[in-house]
Amino acid sequence: MHDPNILEGGGNMCSQRARRAGLVGLLFMMTVCFPVTAAAQVDVSSAKNQIYAFLDGNSGDFISTADAIWSYAELGFQEFKSAEALKKLLEKHGFAVETGVAGMPTAMVATWGEGTPVIGFTGEYDALPGLSQKTVAHKDPVVSGAPGHGCGHNLLGTTGAAAAIALKHVMEANKIPGTLKFFGCPAEESGSAKIFLARDGIFNGTDVILDNHPGDNFESESGAHTSALKLLNITFTGKAAHAGSAPWDGKSAADAAAIMGVAIEHLREHLYFTHRIHYIVQQGGAWPNIVPDKVVVIAYVRDSDERLPDTYEKVLNCIKAGALASGCEYNVEVVKAYHQKHSNDALAKLIFENMKQVGLPEWTEEEQAFAKEMQKNFEKKETGLPDEFTFTPPPAVFTGGGSTDVGEISLIVPVATVNTPCRAKGIAGHSWGVVASGGMSIGHKGMIVGAKTLAATAIDILASPETLEKIKAEFDELTQKTPYIPYVPKEVGPSLDLFEQEMPKWRPLMEPFYKEQKL
Repeated sequence: MHDPNILEGGGNMCSQRARRAGLVGLLFMMTVCFPVTAAAQVDVSSAKNQIYAFLDGNSGDFISTADAIWSYAELGFQEFKSAEALKKLLEKHGFAVETGVAGMPTAMVATWGEGTPVIGFTGEYDALPGLSQKTVAHKDPVVSGAPGHGCGHNLLGTTGAAAAIALKHVMEANKIPGTLKFFGCPAEESGSAKIFLARDGIFNGTDVILDNHPGDNFESESGAHTSALKLLNITFTGKAAHAGSAPWDGKSAADAAAIMGVAIEHLREHLYFTHRIHYIVQQGGAWPNIVPDKVVVIAYVRDSDERLPDTYEKVLNCIKAGALASGCEYNVEVVKAYHQKHSNDALAKLIFENMKQVGLPEWTEEEQAFAKEMQKNFEKKETGLPDEFTFTPPPAVFTGGGSTDVGEISLIVPVATVNTPCRAKGIAGHSWGVVASGGMSIGHKGMIVGAKTLAATAIDILASPETLEKIKAEFDELTQKTPYIPYVPKEVGPSLDLFEQEMPKWRPLMEPFYKEQKL
């Protein structure tokens, strides 16, 4: 049925409707073809100052959380109290937290916001065996033999969370669109959770990830400085016999391991200089008078992403040679494996600029004296605390080195790291000195400047789509040459039981020294 008002005297109404429809269509086309984002409207200087003020004003939450995790000092995949502390902190500040991700009870993803870009922050919170230490400049354990935060992960996890929280509050106050994620990554030192988080797609869809690590300097690093790695659990199985009266009836698993070792030592000369191979005998037999029927060797094989497959195959041949020559059986389990860390140059440079804007911590005379006393006890030059900014460019030639499971992220999402000034210069990682500094004001100050740097870097990305495109273009070029292919097969899961017998022994002894998280 037609409406006579449209045909008779309704022309004006029709015309108005047409004009409105035309305007709506035009605006829609402009939005699609020329997207207008809030990023261009961000007052960068004001937003960064708001971040600095928020982190200073709320430092109590972050210091309390870091100190609580420091006191728990939980080993890999046993970080139940530590993960809960970070979860409480993030939930207090409005993040939705999912725990138990990728089949790991102490892994988490905290999310706030909606839309793009999606900016991620990493956090680790596992301790190391045997490094319990008080916050003093000489070696003095809280509980002798107990775990301690010898790599500063109590600060690492809290730095990432603090940066995400500060950024959330500033984005909310200034109506800046985007999504923030905090990735809680357990067992970096042992089980390397990022391998399984990456393989299960947890980092997918993130535009950029901002990483941090406590150190003895204030540094941003670009390029590939770390090695790819495979950690092997090698078991040789032979036949037991009386070593004195009937050794010919036995097949020595110890001989198999020894022959493997000799083969590896002769192999070294013919491997490219970037390789690293280290191994220990974890289980070497029960008694000298018994031909050992089982020997377990733990081995690390490291090299560049390009050369690791070939280096691994050659080491595997050495293992086979040991078994063949001794008449034993062998089994090789790849416990964990990850790629080189490829730090995005554009992102690393952006971090460096923000380091300089944030500035170094203001160290007190007491903190400098503490640092120099520790350096004296470590037989280092008494130069005190970090006092400069460092940018480390990509190596002209890769020479090999340590490894980190952040490498898995770096082939999925553009990533770069700020190394935060949390201890005296020259104090080695994985030592009691790191534990001492990480539980006191020196570590706290490094954590706060690290969080400021990461959150301010994120503001630059939110304010400039061109900056993000530059970061992504570099990443695309990298992954065309080095695509992400997981080293660990799907059937291999995280070694959740690594310390499930060890950690319960220490908890009752450590509990009297736990520090309360106050939020």
